Amino acid sequence: MLLNRSLVPTQMAWWHYVMALVAGLSLVFAFAPFAWRVVAWLAPALLFWLLLTPSTLKQRLFMAWLFGIGVFAGGAHWLYVSLHDYGGANAFLAGLMVGIFVLLMGLYLPVLAGLTHLVRQFPNTLKLLVFFPAFWWLSEWLRGWLLLGGFPWLQLGHAQIDTPLVGFAPLIGSQGISYLVALGAGALVLLVIGTTKTRIAALAMFIGLMVTGYFLKSVPWTTPTGEKLYISLIQGNLSQNEKFIPELRNEHIQKQIDMTMYPEEQSPLETSHIVIWPETALPDYFHNAMDDVVYPLMDATKNTNSDLLIGGFYTDTQNKTYNAIMRIGADERLDVYGKQQLVPFSEYTPLLEYFRWMEKFIRVPFDNLSAWTGGVTMTIAGQVMRLSVCYEDAYGALMLKGLPEATMLVNVSNDGWFKGSIEPAQHAEIARMRAVEAGRYMVRATNTGISQFINPQGYVEAYGAEDTQVVVASYAQPMTGRTPYMLWADYAVLGWILALMAVVYLLRKRWTSL
Repeated sequence: MLLNRSLVPTQMAWWHYVMALVAGLSLVFAFAPFAWRVVAWLAPALLFWLLLTPSTLKQRLFMAWLFGIGVFAGGAHWLYVSLHDYGGANAFLAGLMVGIFVLLMGLYLPVLAGLTHLVRQFPNTLKLLVFFPAFWWLSEWLRGWLLLGGFPWLQLGHAQIDTPLVGFAPLIGSQGISYLVALGAGALVLLVIGTTKTRIAALAMFIGLMVTGYFLKSVPWTTPTGEKLYISLIQGNLSQNEKFIPELRNEHIQKQIDMTMYPEEQSPLETSHIVIWPETALPDYFHNAMDDVVYPLMDATKNTNSDLLIGGFYTDTQNKTYNAIMRIGADERLDVYGKQQLVPFSEYTPLLEYFRWMEKFIRVPFDNLSAWTGGVTMTIAGQVMRLSVCYEDAYGALMLKGLPEATMLVNVSNDGWFKGSIEPAQHAEIARMRAVEAGRYMVRATNTGISQFINPQGYVEAYGAEDTQVVVASYAQPMTGRTPYMLWADYAVLGWILALMAVVYLLRKRWTSL
């Protein structure tokens, strides 16, 4: 006998569904700003324990869906802020849209439950240490890219940025760490319901993961290259309600110019190698601002030999418009990067012609922005840098493009859409994981905070607090080298999981007889 079956539910009851919903809701506390990291282990452990209960497929699917609803209702409710407070939607419509989003995102968890139904005849030890963690990873992986570009938020791995498991990030990324957390969750269940042998094995696995991660943190996957760069981030703290009002355009731009060019003797433009404005800091198309903004700033950089990055809207020769970053430098060259991963129903609307009616109730784009298909790197201050806009940095595998050639990561964002919510803290946490995966500094300029200098170990060396107007200035060291994660992205973990499940399945007759 491998388990203490008295601690495993024998039949499904109504309180199992309540527990699943509460467990899902609790997961938000594992992430910033709460950062109760142990919840990332406990919440899926409770779901795994519930999935050991003998049940029909329909019962499993519904219970897992409730867990998923809890996860996104608790962890992504901030979408309401952008829709209601800044998008102009009334409370009912904003709540309805967020509710639909939560219900849809919750559907990824029934994928996990459906797969567990297929292995219900296996011993619980194998379920908890082989199948359940693998199925969790698969559902989370699918959520990261399937359906409208995916939504890779609230990954279990993101919540491990301050634990020893972060040492695995340069090897398998935050997505791979999610698998290790799910594996640990299965081990926790065994610590409760297992026999002495299985409890010892589960404890050994848990300790082994932590110890290995701790020692991996000290491995120098990348090395410095070139001189340190002094960089200034312009956090203008422009009100989102007023940002795109045409009459206030010049006032908003001048505010950021003043932050960039004054005081004259020690201005950010005078003292920095690079000055970075946040996403859409220029609340206009670049071609409309050439004479009054771009060219005057170019002239200013000639006297300082600095590079200036500005967020705005760029229209190319094919009349496609991008959420973009423009580099303005003393060499009189204007380089542009555009956002690749667009936000559905914000930066573009699928089947737009069928959603025009929404313009009566909520501010939606009149014309779709386009996804950038050009390069993702840019030479800035003599270094090749990997650029990203807004929540592109939530996509771990996407951010590997341009590496290892790039020596630094640069992100511009505007979390002002979610001011007063937990979203800015969650976003800042995700950015820290990207720095560790790449073994490079991540420099983030945001409108309302949190602007950051993040070193390759994931530690924040300087930041701009939320809701403050501030210039965040610090040094950042360009890095060279290749982390293992750059070689295989998420495919290493995918291959491991598929191979492991295949071996166990081939030996199913032996295992199911135990």
